[in-house]
Amino acid sequence: MLSEDSVSPQVNLISETHRWLRIGEWVLLAFLALHFCVRTVPTAWRLVKTDFPDYYLAAELARQHYDTSRVYEWLWLERQKDLRDIDDPMVDFVPTTAFSALFVYPLTRMPVLAAKHCWMGFNFGLAIATVYLLQAMTQISWRRIALVAALSMPLLNDFIAGQYYVLLLFLLTLACYLYLRQRRFFSGVTIGIAAGLKVFPVIYLLYFLRKRDLTAFAGGVVGGLGAAIASVLAFGWEMNRVYLIQVLPWTLRGDAKGPYILKNPSLSSLLHHLFIYEPQLNPHPAIRAAWLFAVLHPLIQMAVMAPPLLLAVPGKNSSQPEYLRRVRVEWAAILLASLAISTSPQSYHFALLILPACTVLEALRRERAYLSIAILLPLYTAAGYLAGTDRVGEGWGALLGVPRLYVLLVSCALMCMLLIRQTRCGQQHVSEQMDKSSKRDRLAWAVALALVLGLSISGNLRHQRGLYDDYQWRIPIAKEVYMAVHPAVQGDAVLFIAMLGDGYHSAVVRNGMKQGGITEFNPTKPDQLAVTAAKGESWVEQVRHESSIVSTLTGRTDIPQAEFPVVSFDGRWLAFLREDRGRARIWVHALADPETADRPVTPPELNALDMSFLPNGDLIFSALSNGLPDLFAASWNQGQSQNENGHIRSLGVEEARYPAVSPDGRWLAYSRLQGGNFNLWLRDLTNGQTHRLTYSECNATEPAWDADSHNLVYASDCGRGLWFSTLCRRPIAP
Repeated sequence: MLSEDSVSPQVNLISETHRWLRIGEWVLLAFLALHFCVRTVPTAWRLVKTDFPDYYLAAELARQHYDTSRVYEWLWLERQKDLRDIDDPMVDFVPTTAFSALFVYPLTRMPVLAAKHCWMGFNFGLAIATVYLLQAMTQISWRRIALVAALSMPLLNDFIAGQYYVLLLFLLTLACYLYLRQRRFFSGVTIGIAAGLKVFPVIYLLYFLRKRDLTAFAGGVVGGLGAAIASVLAFGWEMNRVYLIQVLPWTLRGDAKGPYILKNPSLSSLLHHLFIYEPQLNPHPAIRAAWLFAVLHPLIQMAVMAPPLLLAVPGKNSSQPEYLRRVRVEWAAILLASLAISTSPQSYHFALLILPACTVLEALRRERAYLSIAILLPLYTAAGYLAGTDRVGEGWGALLGVPRLYVLLVSCALMCMLLIRQTRCGQQHVSEQMDKSSKRDRLAWAVALALVLGLSISGNLRHQRGLYDDYQWRIPIAKEVYMAVHPAVQGDAVLFIAMLGDGYHSAVVRNGMKQGGITEFNPTKPDQLAVTAAKGESWVEQVRHESSIVSTLTGRTDIPQAEFPVVSFDGRWLAFLREDRGRARIWVHALADPETADRPVTPPELNALDMSFLPNGDLIFSALSNGLPDLFAASWNQGQSQNENGHIRSLGVEEARYPAVSPDGRWLAYSRLQGGNFNLWLRDLTNGQTHRLTYSECNATEPAWDADSHNLVYASDCGRGLWFSTLCRRPIAP
């Protein structure tokens, strides 16, 4: 036995070590708190050019009872931002859910900067509530939980950007807290609400099924349905429909925004960079084999996500400390794996790591696994500070550009090792019959997940059929153009709207397929969102406080309060849209007689979207009718009074947009939505026969004709991000 004299120095040494550790923790926490108050808060307080205006703008449109069916259209939303004088170069709502904007809905009665101030205060309160819940769940000291949160660089970025991940962290933490307190239905409801913000919490519904907890699963279904109903009531069905059939599938594949960008590293962006060729965005992949992406992406995702699900222990909930500790680790493993396989990870996403960091820290502390703690804490910190970089060269160099992805994958592996160790310890008290039942259950789940994997790979391979066919028709444009839309042909030049780093500008590419020179028109002016051309002259829509149509030849404003100009073939008439609360009517302006008053062509009940002139001056246009875009023809008397609408008839083409009549009047090109994607169709106006031009699962939109009616220029996002179009020019057989 050890004497009291030999034990006392050891106890004193441990006590002294703990005292200095506490002092060090307090000093570090004070430093991080000072940094938050001195650097983060002032920056966030004065900065509007962040993500917050995206949610604010969508919520404000809903509060003002606008037609929100076009919120996911980049240029339409940019126009609404400019009209409200929001100081942000660019806004977008892809791939965000409509429901996520509802949380800032009450703040839209105040200016955007004041609203962000209130949002910051709300998020600070949520952060404190999250720390309270974590302390109640784990019994870790307040000091250490606060230190874990303060070490999270993504949390600081969340405050600066005005994002909603503090809210999401609170909801996931609350759901875990309720689950541990046997409030399983309400835990599921909270998860359903969280899934309305970001889709990945749906994985927790699989976790509930794995646990054979139908009560929590039912709560998740109820919460998800509640979020969906609230979203539809606030924004209408059409906006939510666009998200479900157009935005969500691209998001799940990793194609929603910047699929080749390694700066925000993800498994999807890495595999895109390695295996998929794209002439402008990724001209030199390591291997030009898109089928490898189709196979490896779901395969690796399943390899990361399946172990936490399979290692979860099914059965009834228990109040035993060992079981609750196990549930906390399972909960953390699901969240960590979800972040690792995310297809669009931004830095602020990883504020969510605070939850798994605290729960795993508690489990390891009780096991006295100090070496594991020493490994996991640096990994947690690194996941927040590391990002990615596109400055790694081409080909296999992309493997060096995603350090945060590797940190997350290693963390997932260590988390699974912890679950396996807990499983082995738990099996010492399990009967042989129960052990066999558990193995059979795990095998059944493994087979089910393998079937899901097979279906996912099959769907990816099917998606790639014809996806890259239009590469042969590409018009070379400058690499700094992120998006090229609204093409208009003028001689041997193609005019279009280019998204650049500072906003939208009209641009031109000359000599068709031969050269790729880009010329910007007046880049210092406000956003230019549409362009049209005829008879050697062009007109541009520019937006500052209001939309107006400007002649690029004279430089004067021809039409105030007007957007999306389309000129007739003979240069006599200019059609445009005039909007009221998100719903637009087509008006016509007489270029040949500027003194003639502008006149409306369509009635208020039709929400006009796009239009094209026939050679005789009549119009074919698309408009939302009963929530869906259809094609119509408008025959209007050019001498009619200002208040008369023309005769309008439906062409019987549903789910169609972007009509373009050929100069010879024979052909009508348009885009039709099928299976969540717009493809080009051609209609012979002499006999009504139609046939499809493109067949790929991507978007070919906004066709425009050459003067000889033999070639079609259009915008295509095939092989690129959703709606990040470039231009194509293909011959059309007469």
